[in-house]
Amino acid sequence: MKLYITGKMFESVDAVTVTGEHGEAVYTLRRDSSKEGHVIAVNGTGGVKVAEIEQRGIGVGASFAVLVSGEETAVVEKTASIQPDFNVRGPGWFVDGSLFKTKYAVTKENKPVGELKVALLKSEIDIDDGENPIFAVAAVMAIRNVLFNASIIGSVMSVAGVSGAGN
Repeated sequence: MKLYITGKMFESVDAVTVTGEHGEAVYTLRRDSSKEGHVIAVNGTGGVKVAEIEQRGIGVGASFAVLVSGEETAVVEKTASIQPDFNVRGPGWFVDGSLFKTKYAVTKENKPVGELKVALLKSEIDIDDGENPIFAVAAVMAIRNVLFNASIIGSVMSVAGVSGAGN
């Protein structure tokens, strides 16, 4: 299944549409202002809520829980490594990539099950049939969170005149 997420994710908008490979709306991600914290309602066709993605924590170390009918089904969290690797507890996924490249391999039991191409303004999800695409959407949100926070840190360091070149 191929999905596309275009535009900023919740920095300046209240909703983002996730489209399929033919441009059809598959999910709408909408801030749930009735909940405390950062909770995104995932609505399927017809506006029916199919899941929630809850951000836990802030910054690079934030995790993202996927809840279906109020039950936690997966948690996307960054690993302790320097690389932007992510574990998706629940389905047993491992998402491996690099901040300097946009491709992330999704594996399950050491077998490829998909690929994520992630950037701040456009992301592409290509996930095997039989795998839950909502977990992939949550993984994209986690990766975008790390990219967004890394860009803020880089901007602050640049403004402050800090560089890694030994200046």
